[in-house]
This record gives sequence, structure tokens and C-alpha cells, in this order.
Amino acid sequence: MIVPDILPSQSGRTVLVRPREEDDSAVAALRSHPETRRYLPFLPEHVFVKDARAQRLARAADATRIPFNIHLSNSDSDSTTFVGTVGISHINSEFKSCEIGILVRPECVRGGLATDALHTVLVYAFEKREEKFHRVAFVTAVDNVGMRGWLDKAGATLEGIQRESRSDGMGGYMSMCVYSILEDEWENAVKLRLEERISWALALKA
Repeated sequence: MIVPDILPSQSGRTVLVRPREEDDSAVAALRSHPETRRYLPFLPEHVFVKDARAQRLARAADATRIPFNIHLSNSDSDSTTFVGTVGISHINSEFKSCEIGILVRPECVRGGLATDALHTVLVYAFEKREEKFHRVAFVTAVDNVGMRGWLDKAGATLEGIQRESRSDGMGGYMSMCVYSILEDEWENAVKLRLEERISWALALKA
């Protein structure tokens, strides 16, 4: 199945691009940033460019993943700036399901960029992909109040808690929340909520 190299956002603020070599250093810095590891402590404390490159190549060859990098469009030029990653993983073609995950550079959080990027990838997942998904899941740490709040406001359903399902990076375990969005929920509620938030963010910047 052919995956687009570029997914422009509805707002024009961001564009999703397939991972590329010139972003490897920024990806390495993001994945090892203390704020990233605050909720993903199982990530390594030090990530080098060679590690980011190896991950990029491995994920490109993985049929159960569709990774993208998030770029901010620069209004004064045709250039873009790396601000994070978003991707589809755990693709199950039989049941038309997947997971979506996102990482945004800490200095870019709370500017509406995550909503912009997630709206774009959800439109692709539910509407534009040749084999559209029926169910999209999100898995986030129990104490990740920011992400959980975003999912609640978007209208995603909290399905439950995976108790002590992942390493906490210190020899213990951490619990994860599982949220999901079904295709009819996307069409009838979630999509509209996200587009209202995007319009509101654009109005603030006008």
C-alpha cells in the first residue's frame, strides 16, 4: 500500500512528512529529552543520531507502522521546522485497527500543534487511507494528565487501565491508560471537536 510522502494539515500550520535523514538529530534530541522521558521513562536516557537513523530505517521496513515527522510551516518562506513525531503503529489489517502515538518538542507544547497533527493523521486513518481503519487506540501513562485531558476533550473513550504494563525505567512498572476512537465516533463527534479547536487556535493567532 502506497503511503503519501506528505500530509498537509487542514489549517496549513503543520505538515506531516515521512521520516528523513535530516531530521535524525532532532528526533534523537526529542526522544531523550527529560520531558519526553517523564511519561516514557523506558526510553533511553541518551539517544544518538545513529540510533535515530537505525530506528527510522527499521520502522520504514515495518508493515505494521506508518511513521511521520511533524513540521511547522514557516509563514515567511517555503521552509519547515521539525517540531515532533506522530505515527500509526500496531496495524491489524484483519480487524482494521491501529494505535496512534505522538511526541512534540517541549517548547512547542500547548500551541495547538499536537491537535493540528493528530487531526491530520486521524483524517488519513479514517478517511483517506486506501484501507480505512475502524478503530484507533491511544495508550498513554496514567499520570500523563495533559494527554489524557486532550483525549477526554476530543471525545475518545477510556477503555481501561493496563496495570503495571510497562517498565518505569527504574526497575519497577508503570500503568497505562487505553483510549479508543471508532470510525462512527470520529465522523459524528471527534472530528468536529478537533476542527473547532483548530479554528479557535487560528483565531487566536490572527
